[in-house]
Amino acid sequence: MINKHELLYKISTIIIYLKEHNGYNYKLYNRLCPGDGKPDSNIVEYAEDVMYLVNILLDEKNNKN
Repeated sequence: MINKHELLYKISTIIIYLKEHNGYNYKLYNRLCPGDGKPDSNIVEYAEDVMYLVNILLDEKNNKN
């Protein structure tokens, strides 16, 4: 079984590390949304999005049980 608190803590730790180590300057392209060829995000935003999506998935799983 997935320990929700442990998983979210680990993702949060990664986000803190990225914020403290120039993560905002590590630019990324969102391949799902065509753009003008310039980066539209950064690694910190991606990690925060992952934490948000994991929260949703875990909450949905818990609500089904």
